Amino acid sequence: MKKCRYCGKNLNSGYEFCSSECENKYRTSTKKDNHKIKYFIMGVIAGFLVMFYGILLNTSSVIGAGIMLMGIDVTVLPFTTPETIEILGYQKSKIAGRICGLALITVGIWFEFFYDKC
Repeated sequence: MKKCRYCGKNLNSGYEFCSSECENKYRTSTKKDNHKIKYFIMGVIAGFLVMFYGILLNTSSVIGAGIMLMGIDVTVLPFTTPETIEILGYQKSKIAGRICGLALITVGIWFEFFYDKC
């Protein structure tokens, strides 16, 4: 069954949105998001580089900092895949992205403070 691309409600027709209001909100939101994608990519790359530096130093605290940096990036800018948007809708996929970002932050905190003690 097809779902509305914005709110995720089930659709009976061949349309992509359940209402013109959802379509307008979707278009406005995606237009705003297009300007933020470069910051998202830079945050992921920066987190990866910090994590990679920690791997080279064999220091779990630096690795954890890199994971937390990526988690903060995903929480603040929760971009998801088109497939996730198709399944959940735009609004719910943002929530799912933020939950994944918080999970990354939690893993980073664990890695930074508790990994060496295991």
